[in-house]
Amino acid sequence: MLIDKTTYPNFRSYKEFKNTSQGKNKSRYSNLKPLAGAAIGAGVAMLASSKIFKHSIIPNNNLLPKSTLRDVSEMLLMAGGANIGGVAAGSIGASAKQKKKKYKEAMFQIMNTSIPMLLVTGAIKTCESVKALNKNSAKIIASIIAMLSGAAIATGITNATKKENEPERKYTIKDSLANFDDIVATIKLGFKKVTEYIPVDVLLPIIYVYNGYRSGSKE
Repeated sequence: MLIDKTTYPNFRSYKEFKNTSQGKNKSRYSNLKPLAGAAIGAGVAMLASSKIFKHSIIPNNNLLPKSTLRDVSEMLLMAGGANIGGVAAGSIGASAKQKKKKYKEAMFQIMNTSIPMLLVTGAIKTCESVKALNKNSAKIIASIIAMLSGAAIATGITNATKKENEPERKYTIKDSLANFDDIVATIKLGFKKVTEYIPVDVLLPIIYVYNGYRSGSKE
């Protein structure tokens, strides 16, 4: 039966409805793959770090206590694992061009996590080693400066290494969500008493899985 679409503009045939439904299901499946991969990658990294740090293989020193090294290393391992897992799962069935975009996004996400994290750690430890700066206000200001500087460096490296025909990487609000782990790091490293009342650690896997998902779902 033929339907006059001028009279019924919203009418869709069964074939059109079926194709649209299949497209939506395919899109949902495509999004689930990198999400699952990122979650598995972060989980494996957490398990690996718990095994690594179970043994005293990291020496203690006055500048960087073992607890600080462990906190930073666990965060970086989790970020790397989530991005690797997200890209690996998201690359299943993807074209070579799509895979390349996912790899580049993962490199940016890892840099956008690791560089600010290292700078924040250094800033907090510098504040703690200088008597005049060893106060909460100085630590917060130093952490913010370090976080913004790290994000700018990660973006700059990404743009410096891109090809001429590739668009310039813009730092977005979504990218800033990835730096929320630096706030958690600031709390863990500089305000340890807060962690006794607020379990900030539970936020980290969520942040890193989101990062890995963004890398794996990049089109």
